[in-house]
This record gives sequence, C-alpha cells and structure tokens, in this order.
Amino acid sequence: GTRRANLDFAVVPTSPGEKFAHIHQILLEGLPADGSGGAIVYCATRRQAEEVAAFLREKELAAAHFHAGLPPETKKSVQKRFIDGESRVIVATNAFGMGIDKPDVRLVIHADIPGSLENYLQEAGRAGRDQCAAHCVLLYTPEDVERQFGMSARSRLTQREIRAILKALRNLDRKKRLNGEIVATAGEILAEDEDAGFARDSATDD
Repeated sequence: GTRRANLDFAVVPTSPGEKFAHIHQILLEGLPADGSGGAIVYCATRRQAEEVAAFLREKELAAAHFHAGLPPETKKSVQKRFIDGESRVIVATNAFGMGIDKPDVRLVIHADIPGSLENYLQEAGRAGRDQCAAHCVLLYTPEDVERQFGMSARSRLTQREIRAILKALRNLDRKKRLNGEIVATAGEILAEDEDAGFARDSATDD
C-alpha cells in the first residue's frame, strides 16, 4: 500500500478491567481540544461496541455505536452524524468504514486484536485522510488473543495467523520499550512478520 507518513502507530498493552478507561484516556489525549476532528474505535464484537459507546457517553463524549445488526436507517443516521461532526466518536465492528468519506479522522483505536494485518492497516488508514497528523492505537490483552482463537472458526482466521499477529505485536512492544518508545510504523509492523504468517482476512461483515 501507499506509505502514509502522517500516521503514527502505537501498540499498547492493557488489561480487561482498564480497557474502557484506557480508550477514554486515549480519546481525550488524541482528539483536538477545539472540538474538530473525529475518532473511530473498532471492537471485535457488536456487544462490546455498544458497551464502549455507552461508557463514553457516560463520560460526556458524543459517541455512537455501529454494527451490521442495526436497521439500515439507523446506520445511515449514525454515519451522517459522524460525517457532519455531531457524533465525534464512532464505536464499531469491522462493518463500519466502507464508503465513509471523513477526511479529518484524527484517531483510530483498535480495542481488540484485529482479524488480520491487512484488515488492521485498512481500518487504521481511515485516519488522517486530510494528510494532517493522525494516530492509530492498538490495545491488546492476553484475553483478546483467546477471543480471537474462539472466533477463528467463524472468521476463517487460522491459529497460525493469530499467532503471527500476536508475535509481531509482542516483538514490537519489547523493542519499543527497550528504546523508550511505543510508536511503530506500518512498515515496522509488516517487518515483524518473519514467517509470513499474516494472510488475507475473509472475516464476515459484522
């Protein structure tokens, strides 16, 4: 793909009990204080997308959830509010994003390990399409890995692919911590795939 120099990638370990608060903190730090720009938070399941959106609304962020189970009119309304800036944060499954033209997305957070590296880079690439600086943050926990293994039959994601994704993340996390950094580039993520374990994702539209 095309190199996007305006994006930076952070791989950040978290814990199940702290994940929602961690997402909220990243949004507060990553969204412009002047109210401009938006953010997308990707979750592995519909239920989690709804729960994260509700949590963020309790924290007085203009957040809405989006997944394939919503009625068509609701989907259109959620998309329009996000594009117009009425909803600043969309919390979604991988059903969200196709055909969405919002150039000022400043932040894309993955609350779970993505289905594939290709999926991750495509979804993260929805940030910063106006060529201004934007941030892509991937949170992960050991429990997320177990969940992806559980979902692999439905998504046709192999255990080898999941191990490859996790291995790359752990390698990057270790290297960056040694250097006092947490930010990784897309090229660095790809470079960790020593065994060519990343494969094209065929996950269903969720």
